[in-house]
Amino acid sequence: MNLFKGPPDEEAIKKIKYFEKLAIESDPRGYCVCTSEGKDSRVLGHLYRRAGVKHFYLHSGTGIDPPELVYFQRENFKKYKEGGYLTYDISPSKSIVKLMTERRIPPLRQCRYCCAELKERRVPEQARAILSFGVRKYESVKRAKNRDDLEIMKGAKDFVIMPFDNADNRREFETCYQFVERRFNPIVDWTTTDIWNYSRYWKIEQCSLYDEGFERLGCIGCPMAGEYTRRKEFERWPGFKKMWLYAFKKTIETRKAEGLQIYKGMETPEDWFEWWISDRSRGTEDESQMILELDDL
Repeated sequence: MNLFKGPPDEEAIKKIKYFEKLAIESDPRGYCVCTSEGKDSRVLGHLYRRAGVKHFYLHSGTGIDPPELVYFQRENFKKYKEGGYLTYDISPSKSIVKLMTERRIPPLRQCRYCCAELKERRVPEQARAILSFGVRKYESVKRAKNRDDLEIMKGAKDFVIMPFDNADNRREFETCYQFVERRFNPIVDWTTTDIWNYSRYWKIEQCSLYDEGFERLGCIGCPMAGEYTRRKEFERWPGFKKMWLYAFKKTIETRKAEGLQIYKGMETPEDWFEWWISDRSRGTEDESQMILELDDL
């Protein structure tokens, strides 16, 4: 018998209430709702407020978030504070320029060190709280076959996922053994339609960028976004393209100073930028060389 059976929002609220005792045992402040204030996060936070359980909000800034989303998040956090909720707005420990210079390569799909440093980094503010994310599985045939009310992530041998990733293998409850922390994803089985239907029904204000046609709001230049989306982002925010080009410039200078190879056709920041943003070199010799070099760093 499924104790939580019902409409998606009712199911989520029942689960949030059911595990509140466990959350308070872990941290007297209750759940730590990790939010970017994108559409999924906004729905997640609303569900927690409807549930009336103890929780607080944590936002990890990256320095490369869309400005409109940054201002939207700050305004929302003011409202949360006025509503009596604790909020923690965490600044990035390093800029993307410094991260790239240290790593000597840009963030790649197979090497997203930026996520680990800017989003997954543990901070004292979260303490031992159960972390709650607005991640969802991608919509697929597998979704209907893989529903479980409570599952534990077995570890890296089974799958490796970032806390903000959407993937078929996301679970409602996950244990990160690296950081010894538990993660609760109450809307993991929601579809995009569920998110927007709920948002419209409850008149949840969403970031204005969705009205401009943006379907996802993440770091500007994220390699997981694909070429079309990234080019659209850099056209919308040219200042961030200049920042990335500067990061490539500093990375090339560092590689030269350390005697590392500068690949043919990638001698300038613009060369590197085009290689990085496009799909043309994925799976080619150039990228294989880059992957081999990753093993040496």
